[in-house]
This record gives sequence, structure tokens and C-alpha cells, in this order.
Amino acid sequence: MEERHKAQLVQNMLDRFEYVGAENFKLNEELQLILHPVSRQQPSAETIEEIERRFLERIQYKKSHDSAILIPVSVVSDPKLHEEWYGDWIAENNNRTGSYYWKQLEDFLSFELTRKYGAEEAGRVVRSIDEATHSIMEKLANPARAEFTYKGLVVGYVQSGKTANFTALIAKAADAGYKFVIVLSGIHSVLRRQTQIRLDKELTGMNDLGINEPFISEPSDVKRWNRITTARVRRRRSRNGQNKISDLGEFDTVNVDPFNSLCNRSTPTLAIIKKNVKVLDRLIEYIANSDSENRAKMPVIIIDDEADQASVDSNANDPDSDPTHTNERIRRILSLFPRRAYVGYTATPFANVLIDMHSEHAELLDDLYPRNFIVSLPEPKGYFGTRMIFQGRLSQMFVEEVRNVQQELQSLLINGSMTDNLSRAIDQYLFCCAVRNLRGDRIKPMSMLIHVSHRINDMTTLNGIISRYVDDLKGRYLDVNHSDALKKEFKSVWQPFAANSIAINQELQLDNILSEFEAIWTELQNVLQALRIIELNSSSEDRLDYTSGEEMKIIAIGGNQLSRGLTLEGLMISYYLRASRQYDTLLQMGRWFGYRNGYEDLTRIHTTEQIWNFFEHLALVEDELRSEIYRYEEEDLTPQQMAIAIRDHQNLSITAPNKMGAAQPQQSSFSKSLNQTIWLPLGEPGKLRANYNLGENFIRTLNSENGFQALSGSGIHLIQSVSGHTVLSTFLERYTFTDRNSINGPGLDHEGLLTYIRRRLTDQQHPELKHWNVAVVGNITPNYPGDPISYGGLNINRIGRSRKFTSAGYNIGVLTESAHLKIDLAPNASSPYEGRSTQTPLLLLYLIAKESQASVSRANPLPNERVDLFRSVDTEHIDVLGLAIVLPQSQYEPNSFIGQ
Repeated sequence: MEERHKAQLVQNMLDRFEYVGAENFKLNEELQLILHPVSRQQPSAETIEEIERRFLERIQYKKSHDSAILIPVSVVSDPKLHEEWYGDWIAENNNRTGSYYWKQLEDFLSFELTRKYGAEEAGRVVRSIDEATHSIMEKLANPARAEFTYKGLVVGYVQSGKTANFTALIAKAADAGYKFVIVLSGIHSVLRRQTQIRLDKELTGMNDLGINEPFISEPSDVKRWNRITTARVRRRRSRNGQNKISDLGEFDTVNVDPFNSLCNRSTPTLAIIKKNVKVLDRLIEYIANSDSENRAKMPVIIIDDEADQASVDSNANDPDSDPTHTNERIRRILSLFPRRAYVGYTATPFANVLIDMHSEHAELLDDLYPRNFIVSLPEPKGYFGTRMIFQGRLSQMFVEEVRNVQQELQSLLINGSMTDNLSRAIDQYLFCCAVRNLRGDRIKPMSMLIHVSHRINDMTTLNGIISRYVDDLKGRYLDVNHSDALKKEFKSVWQPFAANSIAINQELQLDNILSEFEAIWTELQNVLQALRIIELNSSSEDRLDYTSGEEMKIIAIGGNQLSRGLTLEGLMISYYLRASRQYDTLLQMGRWFGYRNGYEDLTRIHTTEQIWNFFEHLALVEDELRSEIYRYEEEDLTPQQMAIAIRDHQNLSITAPNKMGAAQPQQSSFSKSLNQTIWLPLGEPGKLRANYNLGENFIRTLNSENGFQALSGSGIHLIQSVSGHTVLSTFLERYTFTDRNSINGPGLDHEGLLTYIRRRLTDQQHPELKHWNVAVVGNITPNYPGDPISYGGLNINRIGRSRKFTSAGYNIGVLTESAHLKIDLAPNASSPYEGRSTQTPLLLLYLIAKESQASVSRANPLPNERVDLFRSVDTEHIDVLGLAIVLPQSQYEPNSFIGQ
């Protein structure tokens, strides 16, 4: 039976299951009624068994999909520039006709991900893609409008699934009425072609290359995509017998239907375009040769992958200069259409959020600053990023330091000789391939990255060194006179590697099987036979080709082509010595970030102590940037009000100087800042009780020594001019904050906060923060049983705070109220900082009632909806002591943050 008929029968059973309900559905009876959709004959027993299995998988998938509780995306948007439309549209079109492209993609993803990871994981992943892209679609313009200009930015993580996200976004945009989709896919042909193949697999179904992998079913004529680019290649054999390919699918006007013709078709048009000026000029000329009336029929959406690369106007700082070439072309394409949307995707948005949003040009549309929305995607489950690899207990197992770097580079690039560090990395890679072969992954791609220099001559030198080393290993392995010595050498490298792998598996609670060394040694013969060494640069004919169907075990030597966008499939060992001085470039060079399902324990990075430290810093910068976006969302600010401050580094720059846009030095450290506890350890009663008792003792001591003043009509008690050293040593340093990155949520950077307070207090020449005002905040009237309560000698009516319904941690959103932040200032103060002395911070203490309830409580809340404070918390319920600290602007702390 053909696959399409099997799929139809499974879908028929699912429809029947939905119609009659689970309690009335009789599986065995339904299976007996199955007939071939065309011949009407009963299928074979094997086919029925397969249909049953796939039906049950789909039921499990749907159960997981519908019950998944996910961390929601963070969205900063401007409601004044937007009209709500997508909710109404989806209410009428959430079916296989109205949402045709998305439903096709969802079915394909559910089948493929179930096959790879199981139905439960597949349901959760597809639900996360669906919800994230729904949030983006809600912020896009209605394509039915006569005119619009929308610009947005989606912030993900390096190699975290951004392509999966924008593929789903394209499907939903096409369903909603966007007719022309342009994907800008980086600056290298290999990345353009990689993106083309991915979108053909999951959207168009057009398998130009005859790739032996699953593709989505090609739509019928009434839904067929119009493509003006393809994945066509010229494939030939080089002198050493390896496959060489060149990309023939880049956009060209030859053999492409006139754009006027495409404008008058009912089906959408797709173009995958390399960010190359000549290619973009051809596209502009092609579109411009059409009639403006026809272009008005084509709502266009540009998806800009790696939007911080080439797209940002690096001349923006100079008002007398024209925009840079790629930036100008993108804006010209948009200007050709009255209905236009631009969505940038990047994991390193530093340049994008620093674009001067007020720049103007006489002939072009305004710049690509995301005026309409910024979406921050949550870190996906199972993702290996900076936090996993460069922070915490596992970092010493994932990262191996290469010492004496100058000597290492001298040996490799000048002397042309192998080093102990590189040979150990190669040996580990061979072990990894053997382990994965024995785990049943033989036909899956396996890669090693070597990135030392951007110079092509250096890559060629490395190729020679590595080729000689591998040839020597092959010879010694097969030579009975030398194999015993080689086996002994290998075993000395294997033992510490295996010990770390076992520890990683235990720490991450994984079931990965690590074979004994004897099995590894035997399997190495197969690994060495399949091994290839390639150079990835403009002078080499080597290309990554994951479509050949051949067994791929590759050592990839590269420079800039390995720096961004390109995925090295099955990457395990990285030997990386090239130290960039820019945040975005350095993060993008981390090709080892991503998903390592089934070989998490085999991932290793060989690098320098300096680079290691740089990535530790970047892990903090990443968290802070996303926390800033989250904060702007919470405070209902718009993208044009954003003034994100990015932590600076004495040896690194945030991005290239000509891409700093409107960036200026901003507030330093925690100067002029509000810091509040919004992630609470509700499931840890010991911490709650310790904080409760600490606060009560602290208040009692202050009250007995100086006495709190009850502020009339506010429910607040205030005491002024408490010694900063007393506040720090007797309270703040003893308070149990929610740790950053803990299971309870991101929390405050309390270590940095306390370090800053300590540093300002003890400054020998210019001490600050010496005299604190302390307020205990309560309700004016009792709202909870037992109120008012005696707390530290004060009569307090506890306050109420509900929390957001999230899958990880307990988040109340905002603790403070704006009026509380100014209670110790003059009545006419316009902000918490106006008139606040550098010596006088404000500490606010909030006693939150354990009985706190949400104003509306649903039985099955959606992500981010409000719920009762202790809903679904099975541990003891205890009143929660939260705090907020208003710190004045410092006169002496040097600027160490950059932003607009």
C-alpha cells in the first residue's frame, strides 16, 4: 500500500476517534473495518498492524501536544502600530483547508519527530514551534490590508532550531495570505543551498536532487509553491575521487516566469536568496520589471536568517554616507511592494538592537530596526549552549584547555608539525565515531571541527598535517608490528575520555551506552576507512554534501565558512583556537552549540583559557539580554522605547565598531536600577521559612533601635538612615535569593548586586550607599485570614501576589508598585531616582500572603496566565518575604554597559 494511502487511513481513524470520543472508540472494531481507499480491499495483516501502531503513536503525540506546558516566548511590541487580526483569522481557518500549509508541515514534523524521538517528545516540540510562531504571527500585519510596513526581530540561540521556527512561520504566513516569501540565507552558497533543501523538504516537497530522505508530500496544483530558486547542483568527481559540488540554484532570471505572471497566481512564491549584492541586484531588477499594480497583489515577507550579518547598515553612524550595499538592497526590495513585512532571525542580536531607530534616507524606507516587535524564544529543552558547556559542574568535562597557545600555533602553522593537543582531539573524534557506530548510528553524519585561522594557506597547512597523521594511524593500525603500540597509546587517551563521558551521562541522567575499549579498538578499522578530511574555504573544491547518501565521517578544517549559519551535522569534537574580539562573531563561531541527542556525552571542545573565559562572560551576557527583553515585556514598553544595556568586557567588543549604531555608554553595573525578587522558591519551604524569620528579626532589631514610622493611609512602615553596612551584613548577605539559572527561574544576579553594593560602600575615596531607607509594605486593609499579623513588632496586613502559569519556576511578574518606589522622596518626585542621594538607597520588604489568589482562576490555564500563588505546589505553604532595592545613580562607578 502506498504511503499516502496509509497516511489517509490513519487520519481517518483519528477523525473517527475525535468524533465519537475516547470512551466510545473501539480500536479492534475500527481496525477490522479498514479498507483500501481505492481498491476497497482489506489490507494485509502487516499493513493493519502498521496502521494500528501509527494511530496509537498519533494518539500519544496528541496527548503530549495538548498537555505540554511550555516556557512562553517574550514579546515586546507596539500596540499603537498594530491591529489585532490573527486571532479572528485563526478562529475561522484552523482547519486543513484554511491552514493548509501549516497542517501539512505539522503532520510531517509529527511523523518525522515521532520516528526520531518518540511520540511524547514530538508532541512537545511541535507544540512549542506552533505556539512560538503563533505569537509572531499575532504581531505581523494582516496581509489583507492595502498597505503596511512591518519590521520585527526574533532572537533565538546559536544552532537552536531557528530554521524550524521560520519554516513554520512561512507556512502560517502563506496560509494567512502572504504571497511572496523571500528567505535571505547568509552570505555563503553552501548555507543558501542547505536552507533551500530544508525548505523543500518541509514546505514545497520538491526533491530536485532525488535525496533519499523523507520529504513532505508535494501539494496539488491548486496549492503548489512557485519556486524561483532550487537546490540544483553540478556534481563531479575530483582527482582524489571525492564528490565536488557547485550551487546552480541561486536566483537568476533565466528560465524563470515573469514576476507579473507570479503576481496573478493564487499560490505563494518562494525564493531562497544569498546575501550577495549581485544576486540581490538581479532579484531587484526582476521584480522592478513588473507592473506596480501587480506587485500590489503580492504581500511580501522577507525572512532574514542571520539578520545581524551583512543586513545591518554599518554606515548608520555617518549621516553623510549611503547605507551599506546589502542593507540598501533589502530596503529597496521592500520599497517595491506596498504590503511588506521584514522579520529578522538571529542568535546574536547585539547589532540589531543598537540600530539607530531614528535614521532616515531620502529614497529608501526607514532602516531595519524592529519597530513593531521583538520576540525572544526560550532556550529549548535538550539544547547545549553557553550555559551548559561553559558554566557549572560539567564545564570541566566538556572543555579541555589548550595551553601554550603561541607554541601550539608555531608548531602547526609555521613548523607544520602535529601537536599533542591536536592529535588527542583527533583520537577522541575517532573514538566518538566508533562509539556511535556501535550505538547504531553508522549512517548518520559525524563531524569534527578544526578552526585555527581564517587564512586559506593556514588551512592547507593543517590539511597536510592532519592527512599525514591519519595516514600514519591507518598504516600502524593495519601493521601487526606496530598495532600493539598504537593500541596502547589509544587506550591512554580513551580512559580519561570515557571517564568524563560516564560522568556526563550520570549528571544528565542519560542512558547512552559506552562500549568497552576492545570493541572501540575493533570498530576503529571501519571508522578509518570512512574518514574524510575537507577544507571549507573559497579556494577549495571541497563542499559539505549531506545529500550524497554516503557514510559521512568528516574532519572539517575551516575559517569564515564555519563561523555562522552552517551546520556541521553530528559535530562532536571541536578544536578551536581563533579568538574573535566581538561578542556576536565569537558566539556564532561556536558551531558546537545545538542538539546532541544520543551523543551528549561525546561532545568536547579543545580551546584556550582566554576563549573559555570569553564564553563564560558571554553566557552571562546572553542571559542578561534576554532578561532585558523580558523586563520590557513586563513593563509594557515598546521596541522604540527599548534602551537595552549590554554588559561590556575589557577585552571584547559587542559587535564591529561600524555596526554599533546608536550605542553609547550606559549606566554602570547596578547604578540607577530597580532590583526585585520575582522568581520565588515556592517549592522549597526551608528557604521560605529562613527568609521569613530573617526578615522578622531584622525588622524587630531596627524597630527597637530607631522605630518605624507608619505612613498614613498607605499600610507602609518606613525607617530612614539605616547604616548600609548593617543592611548588607545583617540582612542582604543572609537572604536566600533564587539562584540564577536554577529550576526556579533566572532570578536576580544577586551575587553581582551584592558585589556592587559592597564595592560602593567600601570605596576608600568615594563611598556611596551609606544611609539606607527601609520600608515594610503592607495593605491598607486586611484581605487575608489572620491579618493584621505581628511581624517584627509591626502590625502588617499582608499583600497579595498571584503568579504566572509556566512550566519551569514560579514567577510573580512584578513585585513592586510604582508609588512604593518613591515613598521616601519628595511628593513631587517624577521618578524613583529624582532627588535620591547617592548615599540613600531604598529597601522595600513585602510579606506576601500564602493564600494569594489570581483574580480569575481557570481549571486549565494557558501558559503565562495568572494562577493562585501556591497552585500545584505540594510542599508546605508559607508566607513569602520578597524584596526590592532601588539604587541611586552612582557618581563614581565607571560605565560598563553599552546601549541606546
